Amino acid sequence: MAVSTCIKCNGHSFELALFTPLGDSRKLTIVQCGTPVGVMDPTMGPQIEALKSQIAAIDERLNRIAKALTD
Repeated sequence: MAVSTCIKCNGHSFELALFTPLGDSRKLTIVQCGTPVGVMDPTMGPQIEALKSQIAAIDERLNRIAKALTD
């Protein structure tokens, strides 16, 4: 699996921080390693988690198929 690397500092550690854009009332999430490298709408979190669960379920089924084919 590839390791995410910051294009500015070549670091591999990222954090999420909430911020409110000037003139706005909603909060957004910044992905940063010290320097902002991306912005996410926090309402996407549950959708991302649902997709991760679906991918994990597909991966589990593929592993069972692969095991059955090698037995």
